[in-house]
Amino acid sequence: MTVQLTARGAVADPAAVSRLADEFAARRCVTLPAVIDAPLLARIHTTLDAATFAERAHGEIATELCMAKNACLGMLHWLVNDPVVFAFVERVTGIRGLRSFSGRVYRRLPGAHHDSWHSDVHPDRAVGMSINLSRDRYEGGVFEIRDERSGVVQGAIANVGFGDAILFQIAHGLEHRVTSVTGRAPKTAFAGWFGGTRDYLAMFRQDRFLREEA
Repeated sequence: MTVQLTARGAVADPAAVSRLADEFAARRCVTLPAVIDAPLLARIHTTLDAATFAERAHGEIATELCMAKNACLGMLHWLVNDPVVFAFVERVTGIRGLRSFSGRVYRRLPGAHHDSWHSDVHPDRAVGMSINLSRDRYEGGVFEIRDERSGVVQGAIANVGFGDAILFQIAHGLEHRVTSVTGRAPKTAFAGWFGGTRDYLAMFRQDRFLREEA
């Protein structure tokens, strides 16, 4: 275990930090196995089966199915926005002052959706994370990160372990993508960004206020 989300909160193994930090520094990305424990992942799968997904395009960069806001999305945000998680990610990446994680649940179907090289550079995006929520093992869908100028791929991860996650660096001069999904099974993930300019609790309150005003 490295860091894990459970129904009772997050737990972390400090002994894993040194190895992961070295790997992250060399490859700009790292795998975190079993970030969501098995009982919680089973509950999430049941919720995803009943969730609504709609086609979404990110300009010309990517296409996907995106899950509508629901209780599952709220729970995932609540679980990741934990001081234990922030502290662990800071120690692995060397990036300090993380205060929030914001993301979405997406699904990519074989032969139907794509992702191209992009950077995700934004004032409140310091570290990216993608957690595999797929029920079945998919093919393709490999995460890659490269030096923008040279085009040299520095890291590639096939994140097919159930409940596994990828951490990756977001910075000027770096680009990443996820290759197309092949085979028959779709890829489903909870993906987003850790940042330090906004506080999660303040974001939660603002979102609730907007929903109440709508």
